Amino acid sequence: CLRGLPMKTHRTIATLLVAFFFTAIAGAQVGVYAGFSGTHLNTSAGTSTIYGPLFGFYAQHGRPLAIGADVRASLFNHNGAHFNTIAVGPRIAIRPPVLPLKPYFEALVGLASYGNSSTSPYLNYQLLGGVDFTILPRIDWRVIEYDYSALAGNSANTKTLTTGIVLRLP
Repeated sequence: CLRGLPMKTHRTIATLLVAFFFTAIAGAQVGVYAGFSGTHLNTSAGTSTIYGPLFGFYAQHGRPLAIGADVRASLFNHNGAHFNTIAVGPRIAIRPPVLPLKPYFEALVGLASYGNSSTSPYLNYQLLGGVDFTILPRIDWRVIEYDYSALAGNSANTKTLTTGIVLRLP
């Protein structure tokens, strides 16, 4: 259960997020991505440096301004500390007609668990931005992504840097 929120609220949030994403994906440009991330996990107990995979997919419409949605998950850990998330939310990308660079911005909401032991999931929000660079017709290098992630009702947060690969589907 999400701390401090009634179960009915959990179901409402989940239903809205799923409806939002599937509305955004219809007829869209879809990208599937995976990356490696390093993050500073800040908690009341101190700061840990953890790392691990980040993966997900997005769907977006439009050019040069593309609007869509992203679904992602992260599995960060090191020396017993972890920060795992799953989130969904809106995505805005700039796709210039001539340049191979594609900056993007997202605001996501989802669930996260963290710490040195198994903990109940918390409501999580993420604000992020990055730049993808086209290296082949359907493959982008996620040059850099910066993500600030925090937990509702908790002081834990992360500041994450990611690099990876994006496969754009036809």
